[in-house]
Amino acid sequence: MSRILSRYLILEILHPFAVSLLGFTIIVFSGRVVRLAEMIVVRGVGFTEIVRACFYLLPYLLVFTLPMAATVGIILGLIRLSVDMEIIAMKSSGLSFSQLMRPVLAFALAASAATLFLTVYGAPWARHQTQLLLTDVVKRRADLGIQEQTFNKDFPGLMIYVHKVAGPRGEMDGIFIYDKRDRENPHTIYAKYGKLDYDQGQEALVLQLNEGRVIRWSPDAHRQQTVEFKNYKLPVNLFDLNLKESKSEKEMTLAELVQSFGSTKPGTQEHNRVRVELNQRFAMPIGAFLLCLLAVPLGMSPEQHGRVWGLIMGLAVFLIYYVIFTASWRLGVQGRLNPALAPWLPNLLFLILVAYFWRRTTKELALVPSSLHFLRLPFWKRPR
Repeated sequence: MSRILSRYLILEILHPFAVSLLGFTIIVFSGRVVRLAEMIVVRGVGFTEIVRACFYLLPYLLVFTLPMAATVGIILGLIRLSVDMEIIAMKSSGLSFSQLMRPVLAFALAASAATLFLTVYGAPWARHQTQLLLTDVVKRRADLGIQEQTFNKDFPGLMIYVHKVAGPRGEMDGIFIYDKRDRENPHTIYAKYGKLDYDQGQEALVLQLNEGRVIRWSPDAHRQQTVEFKNYKLPVNLFDLNLKESKSEKEMTLAELVQSFGSTKPGTQEHNRVRVELNQRFAMPIGAFLLCLLAVPLGMSPEQHGRVWGLIMGLAVFLIYYVIFTASWRLGVQGRLNPALAPWLPNLLFLILVAYFWRRTTKELALVPSSLHFLRLPFWKRPR
């Protein structure tokens, strides 16, 4: 009987979990659809590259949507059982609270383990593969950042206007460039025609210009220098990418993070980033487990609520956790908090909350004490 009820509890949680995971992932992913559509329609990126980019994006999104969906799934599943008095029936049949919670804890551990796999392996691998994919696209289609008769600002520090982009290889006519990368010596470039290519030797994008002139102004703008050229090579950077083999801390494996941690100078922002990232990869799975634990008393509260309340409560709990997590991450990177402890701050706060709510749930008490009953009322009904 215990095994049957355990399977029954798991199935009651799995259904809202699966629906929530699909819904949350689609909602978060839809924010990237406009950008992907622009890359297909405007920039001409191939459909295969877009599909690969979507695939590499999923592990990063699941790091956030999976714990969110697990929290909502547990709340909704337990609310359904509580509203239909099935929890009371199970307790009446002789099952203790600890026996009822075994399948829920198993589900919470599975969600935490999946999140751990994503933070340690899935998300870093996907980020690195995305970087390699974009680099490969830039090498093969260096002209993707150029739109004709438009002031293009996709190139950091440059504003480029091209009258016409013609031909399959992106040859350009009527080129105007304002280069402000050197703030003390900005200059303007005019060229009759040119072409954007990837230079294998320099591992950089190079804009090859022909038959034009470079106009440089003095800092006080009272003097100018004009240089005419037949051929001129201007290095540029598309999408602000680093086309070399270096990795950001979010792309590194654990071994690479440990190595970078030892090679960076303590106290610097780079060192703080590596240290925060290293701790964050283990703090997030623990946080996912705590969110699932917090969902149990919210779903089994003696006060009966509907599924809409459960959905809102689950999203609110995750949002609060995420806000605290993001704030502690920023403070850790800036050095205002200990970088090793900053990612664990939301876990500590939620651990206290989980212990308090579980204690009241095991005693079958309301989550909010009667002395604080006014907190559950709308603000316009609260005593003044």
